[in-house]
Amino acid sequence: MADTVLDVNNVSVEIGGARLIENITLQVERGSTVAIIGPNGAGKTTLLRATLGLVPLASGSITLFGVPIAQIGDLRRKVGYVPQRLEYDRYLPLTVKEMLHAYVPHASPSQIESALHEVGVSRMLYHPIGKLSGGQLQRVVIALNLLREPEILFLDEPATGVDIEGESRFYEIIEQLRAEHHLTVVLVSHDLSVVTRYASQVLCLNRRLLCFGPPAQALNAEMIRLVYGQEMTLYTHREHQP
Repeated sequence: MADTVLDVNNVSVEIGGARLIENITLQVERGSTVAIIGPNGAGKTTLLRATLGLVPLASGSITLFGVPIAQIGDLRRKVGYVPQRLEYDRYLPLTVKEMLHAYVPHASPSQIESALHEVGVSRMLYHPIGKLSGGQLQRVVIALNLLREPEILFLDEPATGVDIEGESRFYEIIEQLRAEHHLTVVLVSHDLSVVTRYASQVLCLNRRLLCFGPPAQALNAEMIRLVYGQEMTLYTHREHQP
């Protein structure tokens, strides 16, 4: 029997009288990678924030690790989150090592160095955080999450602002971390090549759920037109093995 880590049941979110998402239902199995796609304004980030308990629900329910999200308590330590952009003071006089130690004080120097090595930025250990590029900072934030030893990792368009070559390597790292740390990954992405290469399930969203299933089955030409309103080319990669 499949081990469901995240269960979203008929969820709607309303802010200021406007429905941002409506009647969304999905289950995420342990060890899988689920990609959320859709046009701008489709509610992708809203759905991600709802699953984290960061926005109130107008209706429906969400359970994480079998527990209602509002009651998750100490289980929150099992949840990692990489936002699209990290807001911080670029003039803050902190090195990467100091920042990681501040957020995860129990982490040893060797654990910090190991986490940075896993995401490919070990040489940034003593760099000021204000001098990191967007891609470097995102990798540091992933390292920060690894130090907390999560079981599920949420990423909101984590490669935004990263060049094409860097983006490809970025998602290779995410896939490697998923396999080695036995993570469940839920990510928002606009890149269909990423979705078809790394996701075991894809959720097509435009305020309502349009499709949910393996990319090769869910992302036919008609569905891509429905989601994005235009012709796009879909490249098929190897089947993802969770």
